[in-house]
Amino acid sequence: MRILFATVAVLSSLVVAAQQAPPTAEPDSVWFKFEWSQGVPWRSYSIQVNADGRTHFKGIPNTSQREDTDPVEQDFVISETNREEILDSAQKLNYFQGDCDSHLKHIAQTGSKTLAYHSGRVRGSCTYNYSQNATVQRLTRLFLGLATTLDYGYKLTWQYRYDKLGLNQQLRELEELEASHQVEELSIIEPILRKIVSDPNLMHISRQSAQRLLKGLGSPAVAPQSAPQP
Repeated sequence: MRILFATVAVLSSLVVAAQQAPPTAEPDSVWFKFEWSQGVPWRSYSIQVNADGRTHFKGIPNTSQREDTDPVEQDFVISETNREEILDSAQKLNYFQGDCDSHLKHIAQTGSKTLAYHSGRVRGSCTYNYSQNATVQRLTRLFLGLATTLDYGYKLTWQYRYDKLGLNQQLRELEELEASHQVEELSIIEPILRKIVSDPNLMHISRQSAQRLLKGLGSPAVAPQSAPQP
């Protein structure tokens, strides 16, 4: 009987402790959300960057770009440089607790954009089409660059599998975007670039483009393999 009472007491104390335990703290995170029915290549997407750099992307492609318009999701870790810039910018902008939009007339529509900050202590968000704030502009370019990189990752993966002759055009476009700083975190798509470089059955010009992109990442050079002789 004493053992029974002792067991009941222990279980009761565990239940009380569980009820009194604070809820799991929400990780500090910065969000970027984009929505526009005419948006290309994505008509909507969200990017969540946690304070530790872990990042989640979820997007819906435009039907003019792909037949498959199912949501696309991908997890990755951003660089320390971009992680710090995103978090520092959120703090500088008072965690987006204000108005981001310029409210200027005759500004072309480029999609609804939302910057948001989530944590257990602070929440804030602002939505805009165009902002004159330099920090908001920089964050916008960074997140748009991430979305563009992910789009090219999916394009290259698809073409490597189904349309190898089309790889050269996509890689040339990607090199031009990289040169004009319109893509971010090319390391996200490093696996497909390495696969292209290492495939001796692809056109040499395509493999060279992929090699240049890898060198821009500071990745070790990949030794191209010769095509097998017939």
